[in-house]
Amino acid sequence: MRVVPRGFAMPLPASRTRRNRASTASRALVLALGATLWGAIPSLADCPPPPAPVRNLEIPRYYADTSNSVVDPEKLDAAREATSPLTEFVGTVAKQADAAILKDKLPGRLTGARCTLAWLSHWAKGAAYLGRMSDRQSEYQRKWDLAGLALAYLKVKRHASDADKRAIEPWLDAMAIRARAFFDDRARQRNNHWYWLGLGLGATALATGNDKHWAEARAIMADAARDIAADGTLPLEMKRGARALHYHAFSVQPLVALAELARAKDEDFYALERGALHRLVSLTARALESPTIMDRLANIKQERPVKPGAGWAYLYARRFPGRDAKAIAAVEAEQKRGHRWLGGSTEALAKAVDLMARPGGKPEATRPKVLQMLR
Repeated sequence: MRVVPRGFAMPLPASRTRRNRASTASRALVLALGATLWGAIPSLADCPPPPAPVRNLEIPRYYADTSNSVVDPEKLDAAREATSPLTEFVGTVAKQADAAILKDKLPGRLTGARCTLAWLSHWAKGAAYLGRMSDRQSEYQRKWDLAGLALAYLKVKRHASDADKRAIEPWLDAMAIRARAFFDDRARQRNNHWYWLGLGLGATALATGNDKHWAEARAIMADAARDIAADGTLPLEMKRGARALHYHAFSVQPLVALAELARAKDEDFYALERGALHRLVSLTARALESPTIMDRLANIKQERPVKPGAGWAYLYARRFPGRDAKAIAAVEAEQKRGHRWLGGSTEALAKAVDLMARPGGKPEATRPKVLQMLR
C-alpha cells in the first residue's frame, strides 16, 4: 500500500490522464465549433420571462341561447378578458415551439426550444390548470389549451433535459386526466368538444409515452367516425342552426390534426368507417366554398362570413394532394396556417410528425448528440 503524504497529489495513470485530456479537448472543440459556426450559444437569458401560472379558471359562458348558436357580445368580451392570460401564454409557447423547427439558423432554433421548455416548466411547477374550474366553459378551455401545449411540447421534446421532462410530462398527464374526467358524465354532449379532447389526449400520449391516453384518443376518433353521416355531416353540429357550418369547420380542425398524429403510430384514422373523415372534410370544404350547400342541409341560412378554422386544409392537402383540390385550395387560401390550440404552425407540426413517423424516430431519438454535450 502506498502512503501519500498530506498535501501531495498522486499522479494519475498515464492512460487516465490521456482520456481526461481527450474528453476536455472534445468538449472544448464542441464549444468552439458552437461559438464559431452557430454564434453565441443561447441561454435562458435570451427568453422573455414567463407570466405567473394560472391555476384556477373562471370563464363565463358567452351564448345567449340554450342551443349555443347565438353569441352574447358582452358575455363574449368578459370571456375574452378572463382567458387573456391563457391566450398570451399558449400563443407565446406555440410561437417559440415553431421557431425551434422553422428558424433557418441553429441559434434561433435552440433559443425557441429552450424558451418553450422554460415557459412550460414554469407553469408545470406552478400546477397551472390544475385548480378549480368554475364551470363548463373553464373545462372546455382547459382541454383546448392542453392540445396546444402538448403539441408545442412535441415539437421541442428532442431538446428537453431530464429535468424538463420530470416537470412537464407529469403535468401534461395530470391535465389530460382531469380533462378526460369531465366527460365521464354521459350527459355531456360528445360533439366538437369531445373531438378536441381526443387531440389533446393524442398529443399528450405522444409527448409522455402514456399508452392509455392514446387508446382513449383512438376511441374518440372512432366515435367521431361513427358520428359522420353518409353525406359528411355531423348530427350534433347540425343542431347549431345558423352556426352549423362554423362548427363543422371547428370539428374538422382537431380531427385532421389527430389523424396526422396517428402517422407516428402507423395508424390510419382516415380509413375508419369507410373513409368517414374524408366525407367530413369534403363536405366542409365544399360548403365553405359555397355556403348555400349547408344552408340547404341545415334548413337555415348560415352566418356569413363563416370562419374556416385554421391549419387543417394545409395538413389535408399535404397528405392527400389532388383530393377535393379546388375546394381545399379555396379553404387554405382563407385559413391561417396554424393556431395556438394546434400547437402553433401546422407546417411545423407536420415536420415534427414526419420525424416521429420515421423508423426509430421518437422525439428523444432525434435530439442531436452535440446538444447533449452542450447541456
